[in-house]
Amino acid sequence: MFKLPATTGMRRQELVDLIWVQVNLENQKILVRGKGIKERLLPLHPIVLPLFQDYKETLFEQQNTDLL
Repeated sequence: MFKLPATTGMRRQELVDLIWVQVNLENQKILVRGKGIKERLLPLHPIVLPLFQDYKETLFEQQNTDLL
C-alpha cells in the first residue's frame, strides 16, 4: 500500500478508491480515477508487480477457503 503511491505518484484518495478492475497486471498499468471525472493510466513499477500478484493469489485462495 505504501509503495504504490510512491512508485506511481497516485494520490491517497485514488489509492483508497482503487478496485481490482483498474489494475492490469498483464500490461503493467493501473487506471486511477482522480478529482472529478479525470482518469489517468499509470505504469506499475516492477517492484510492485510481484506484490500485487502475491496479494491477489492470497486473496483468492482465502475466498476459496471460505467457501468450503
